[in-house]
Amino acid sequence: MNDSEIRIQLLKDLVEAQKVLEEKLETQDQMIKRFQALTANEGLFVQIIDYFPYPIAVFSSNGMLEVVNNALLAEVGVSDRKMLVNRLNIFSYSSDIAAGISDAIKRVLAGETIFLFDLKDTLKTLGESYGITGRGLPACQDAIFFPITDNDGKVCNAVAVLINQQG
Repeated sequence: MNDSEIRIQLLKDLVEAQKVLEEKLETQDQMIKRFQALTANEGLFVQIIDYFPYPIAVFSSNGMLEVVNNALLAEVGVSDRKMLVNRLNIFSYSSDIAAGISDAIKRVLAGETIFLFDLKDTLKTLGESYGITGRGLPACQDAIFFPITDNDGKVCNAVAVLINQQG
């Protein structure tokens, strides 16, 4: 293969990789928009959060974990929400893992949507500091962090949706 053919092949590979990434981001963007639209009906919203098949955590503007769903509780092996809710503050951690999540939450509270890929042992590491030794999440996962606004359009919460990677 000559240089010209190699460049053409690399360009084709790059275009294909970009296409796959754009499709993934579009799917995630659609999920976020649907999720935000559901916040208008609080009762339905709470039920959807609880039964959503991916682990979800909702953080307040001060970093305190306010809501977790059934999938998150099952993944970390915790049956009582009180072990996590209003006890875990993401801004009080100093580990590298927590720093990345803490930074994402701060950016979301400023209005951004953040995608983190290939997180390693995220909740396991955070939970261990609270004595939670459940089965933990898979070794690798992706996360989508997005803002929830109040009626005035002000960001009031940051939502994290964890997506387990297959493999």
